[in-house]
Amino acid sequence: MVGWVLSALVALSLVAIGSVAIVAPRASAAQYGIVVDDPRADAFVRAMGVRDLSIGLIFALLLGAHAREVLAWSMVAVIPIAVTDWVLVALDRDATRRACGLDRARLLHAVGSIALAATAVILHAGA
Repeated sequence: MVGWVLSALVALSLVAIGSVAIVAPRASAAQYGIVVDDPRADAFVRAMGVRDLSIGLIFALLLGAHAREVLAWSMVAVIPIAVTDWVLVALDRDATRRACGLDRARLLHAVGSIALAATAVILHAGA
């Protein structure tokens, strides 16, 4: 039961994050922890939004199908994306100097990575 609740929270979070990135890429970039000076970069932020929205919807579909094992492995498969996002934000020194919410952004990415891993473990355990 705990795994299902956490899975729903992960799916909803990704859908929300992705939706905001598509609709408001500048605000999303600031929350994400990156600085976007060129308006043409909005396309890349929107692409990240589509990625997150799609992953969230896939998780929601697997959740609705009660495909616990596939959902758990899907979360494991997505962990490298979350970790890469965290590493890229953490290594962006220019953003460190200019973005006021970078520590929060790093924390959010780390928590997201841990949440995916913990949820996958809980689902694999059958809880």
